[in-house]
Amino acid sequence: MQQLYIFASDIHIIPTGGIWDTIFRKTWINVNIFGAFGANGFQLNLAGLIIIIAVGALATFSAEKLVGEKPGKSMLSSVIFTLLGAYIFAGITHLPFEVYVENVPIFAALFGAIVFGVFFVLIKRAFTKSAKS
Repeated sequence: MQQLYIFASDIHIIPTGGIWDTIFRKTWINVNIFGAFGANGFQLNLAGLIIIIAVGALATFSAEKLVGEKPGKSMLSSVIFTLLGAYIFAGITHLPFEVYVENVPIFAALFGAIVFGVFFVLIKRAFTKSAKS
């Protein structure tokens, strides 16, 4: 099956070659949860991890503005929750209007992180209200 991309670009911030390339691109981890998202999992290098953390922080801020509450108790737990949403959404979807920065799908990661953060807050709110009743 061939993908039709309306707008897809790959932006590289770190220069290719040299020590910066070795540190940020050639240092990577392979994440695979219960064999989901293909046999190889989700490969993420250090530059991509930094970008995903920035996306998670932005999504935490957006989710907080949408529902009036952070997804977690601290900024670190909020970013971890939104990172999980970004990982799941980026692994499942392939948007036709995607921008890749250091091989990280920015729109898919941002949408997934915001949706995951908002739903987490709403579910948490529903369970705390039912526990108080």
